[in-house]
Amino acid sequence: MVDLGNMQNKHLKGVFLVHFVLITWGIQGYWSPDSFLFYNALFILSILWSIHNKESDEPLQISVIINVISILFDVIVLATYFPRSFSSSERFSVAMTILNLVIRPVTSVVLWRLASERGGPEYPGRGTFGDIFGRNDSVAPGRPQGAYDDIDNPRSHQSVPGVVTVDGAGNKQPPPYHG
Repeated sequence: MVDLGNMQNKHLKGVFLVHFVLITWGIQGYWSPDSFLFYNALFILSILWSIHNKESDEPLQISVIINVISILFDVIVLATYFPRSFSSSERFSVAMTILNLVIRPVTSVVLWRLASERGGPEYPGRGTFGDIFGRNDSVAPGRPQGAYDDIDNPRSHQSVPGVVTVDGAGNKQPPPYHG
């Protein structure tokens, strides 16, 4: 028997399993267009990439982006391709697609939190959707912004005078380098 207590990436595998089942049941009806299969297949592939690449948060960021955009796509697909016939298989297919749409915001938050956890100490500003899409408070990529140094206030600006040493012959020497 599989020990679920020691399984890695439980939440990510759960997101994969739930969406995999709901998408599979959603595309069983004749009403669903090929575009529905396409963007959902991209989402499933990005989740699989996230499971495989455990160190990077980039696959999870892509999964979040696809999942959020898929909310809009699902609404458009349901609005334009809603079936006119209500056979039991078509009703089941549409119901699973609507359930998948309802679950997408929840799984977007789960994926976003997993991406934040994977970012670790090298991404200290994680915590908002803006951070996932590349916005962070830094001067340049990979270089954190330093503290503000007020040059108008003489107290905050400390100048260390150069120490001049005199050797035994009376010659002046520059201060030693302490780097």
